[in-house]
Amino acid sequence: MSRSLNEVETIAWKATRGAGYPWGIAEEAAAAVRWLAGRGIDGCPPLASLLERTDGSNLEDWSPDPGEIWTAPGGVLCPLMAGAALSDHARQVQQCGLEFGRMASPVLFLPFVGRAAAGIGAILQVTWPGGSSFTDGKGLALPGDPGLDFDGLLVAVSREMPEARPGAGRASPDSQAWDRLGEFACRVHAPASEASRRFGAGGADGIDGD
Repeated sequence: MSRSLNEVETIAWKATRGAGYPWGIAEEAAAAVRWLAGRGIDGCPPLASLLERTDGSNLEDWSPDPGEIWTAPGGVLCPLMAGAALSDHARQVQQCGLEFGRMASPVLFLPFVGRAAAGIGAILQVTWPGGSSFTDGKGLALPGDPGLDFDGLLVAVSREMPEARPGAGRASPDSQAWDRLGEFACRVHAPASEASRRFGAGGADGIDGD
């Protein structure tokens, strides 16, 4: 199943809104899934998994509590809210790095690291038990599978940028994940004119660099 990047972005936004996330976080989710798709990574399964886990829960339990190690009151961080918070602390990453506790669907966190890297003009490395990724904001080097949960991860400046993944002009989302996102998206009834205005002319504001 081949989909345009706009289609992927649209369903991610609607699904995240349908799952009860605020408008701004839904925009971040849409941009993140599009960013991943533009680098050949299917963000639909991790987003569907995340929305299933957080659906009906208190999102504050998933929100980051900044400290020596960023953790969530409920024990597992939401990558969307942790990523949005990372944007406000990008300079801290440049100075000493940031450590995060357990995180759900962590591949969704990587686009936010990309935005932080672009913002401070640096290469950022994300390290977790058994793997790592690198991004300069445009490219993404991800040699392994980040899995569904990280028990912890570190974001820090890197001196090197390994060969980035090839770009992609279209997405090939998993059909089951796509259908599940569609179920969440059905909870949102946005006028067609608004959907066209928001998504027809390009990506959502937030994470750039398709």
